[in-house]
Amino acid sequence: MELKGKDLYRVICTDSLSSDAVTSLMSLYQPLTGTVAVSLYLTLYSEGRKQRTQENHSRLSAIMNQSIDDLERARIALEEHLLLRCYVQEMPEKNQYIYLLNPPMNPASFLSSNDLRGELIHAIGQKQAELSANKFQASGPSTSGYRDITRPVVRKSETRNYDVDVESSRIQPRYNFGLDDVSINFDYERFIGMTSPLVFPVELRTEENLRLIGKLATVNGLTPDRMRILTGRCINVGRNEFDAEKLKLMAEQSKPEIVTADDPYKLPPVSFLQSKQNGREVSLSDRRILRYLNETMNFPVEVINIMIEYILSVSQNRLVPKFVEMVAGEWARDGVATREDALKAAKKKKQNYTPRKQIVPEYMIGSENNKTEEKNETDAEEVLAMMRKLGNG
Repeated sequence: MELKGKDLYRVICTDSLSSDAVTSLMSLYQPLTGTVAVSLYLTLYSEGRKQRTQENHSRLSAIMNQSIDDLERARIALEEHLLLRCYVQEMPEKNQYIYLLNPPMNPASFLSSNDLRGELIHAIGQKQAELSANKFQASGPSTSGYRDITRPVVRKSETRNYDVDVESSRIQPRYNFGLDDVSINFDYERFIGMTSPLVFPVELRTEENLRLIGKLATVNGLTPDRMRILTGRCINVGRNEFDAEKLKLMAEQSKPEIVTADDPYKLPPVSFLQSKQNGREVSLSDRRILRYLNETMNFPVEVINIMIEYILSVSQNRLVPKFVEMVAGEWARDGVATREDALKAAKKKKQNYTPRKQIVPEYMIGSENNKTEEKNETDAEEVLAMMRKLGNG
């Protein structure tokens, strides 16, 4: 397949290359792949770390000062030495490529491979190959017999005391939706830390998508580990698409993993409702009601649980969607946003709630009594007639 300058590409790579990986790439792989291939590898690595959208190969050609044909040959050399995996999606006008960079083998592993070591000898000769091997196997020059003459550093009194005056920087979480959105209770740091860009591309980690993931996990009682698996099943890497509706359905069909808590009102709503059902599984329609309260109405977990408890107590243990929407609308207009607000609202509603009684109109009662009296009179006449016949006999 011929590579064209207008063809698009996207890079997936690790966050950093170790010093051993760079040393191995330059001293051991470079003689096998060529300088252009190593330059392509490092360029793709540099571009991939900051890449946010797809780019065309004309950019690679420009910044490397190489032709498209040279880039394709260099890419093939990297593929042959397992430094790169290439995926392509053929399109009518221009193809789309995904380049997955594999880290180079460390020097010890490279030199222990008979195939790679033999190829290195063939490329640079026996003498240079042995020199490289000895260089990596050596532990470094010994300081035995040497005297340390390093001059100590003496700071003046007015020099800043870096240990005291300068406050060290702290690493802040990258995703704090759980802190500023009370309707989300989800460990984003764990989720992001264990989810590779190959499973969940950086371009798809938008605020909207991450909020949805957090809300679905919060309502259905799913851990970051489970959400990582479900999210990966909803990603199309080739088209760079995220299927939100599929994730909603899969989350609703999953069994809750968080089923205990010191405070029952802090349970995920699905687990809370399941406890009200004596452990029986929550139906899909009820799960969607809970998702509506969290995702659309933006109620916190504790408020949702208190609301559900109140609704079940006044509606014969039923969750009627229209009634739930009515209560949710009232609480939203009343400004119910905390656990205390919800408890007060539920108590007030119960005090003012009067169960509906089925009232039967008086004319119906009268007609029923008349029918009963007529029936009793008829029965009595029949009995008397039978007794007369028996007496005559």
